[in-house]
Amino acid sequence: MQIKTKQETLLKRKQPAVYLVTLIYDKYISWEFCMRVLTTVFHKSDEDAALITQEVLTNGEGICGAYIFEIAETKAFTVETLANKESFSLHCLLEEI
Repeated sequence: MQIKTKQETLLKRKQPAVYLVTLIYDKYISWEFCMRVLTTVFHKSDEDAALITQEVLTNGEGICGAYIFEIAETKAFTVETLANKESFSLHCLLEEI
């Protein structure tokens, strides 16, 4: 007697949505604070942090990275908390890709 087996169907896993985290310029933000945020929160190298900081200060915004929602939200919250502690009104924008 031959046993018939059902083919296993592979479940397609839905990839989590990815969000861009962007720093939004505040005319009172300092170069040093922006560099510190980028190196400590986003783990950017000094060279990358300098490039992003220049973008923030000249164009009004700079993309810090792409993360799944929970990580992006945590990084944005951390940045805004640090900014509030130092009396800056720096904000992060989360945009789904």
